[in-house]
Amino acid sequence: MGDSLPLDHALAAVREALATAYDLSLLHIRRTTDPDTYITVTHRPDPTGDRDQQVQHSAYAETLQEAGWEQALNLGALVLIPSIPPADTAPGTHTAIWSVTVDDVPDLVDAAYEARALQHDSEITEAVWTVTDATGRRHVIITDDDLANEPEHDGCIEPHMTADGYADCDGTLL
Repeated sequence: MGDSLPLDHALAAVREALATAYDLSLLHIRRTTDPDTYITVTHRPDPTGDRDQQVQHSAYAETLQEAGWEQALNLGALVLIPSIPPADTAPGTHTAIWSVTVDDVPDLVDAAYEARALQHDSEITEAVWTVTDATGRRHVIITDDDLANEPEHDGCIEPHMTADGYADCDGTLL
């Protein structure tokens, strides 16, 4: 297979997440074009059709949200996942808040610390970063320059941030 297309890691990750609970032969999973920053999921039989498809789309959206695509939207006729990195985004690429792109780092915590190092204001010692990985999944990471607070430089990954505070590494609201 000499002329195969390069792997779209975001599409592959969405397919993998849905395959854990659904028959992929019943789904159309596509990346939109112009812009290519959306992925759509539709139930194959008849996307203009009955209520069963709307129930299916709700279930697909919930599965994707649980798998890390919190931005997945059930639009009734389809599931839309916005804010997906371009198809040629390599694994190990992370985009941090303020659109700082960090390449070739092994994980989300390292990406947040790398982005923190690129931050201009040196007076800030703690930051809450939203980091998006190469597949479009978002993670909240808290970085703190005071090593007494993070002696092993492990950082923490938070799946959710509330409107009235943020969660500690163990999930406790601060």
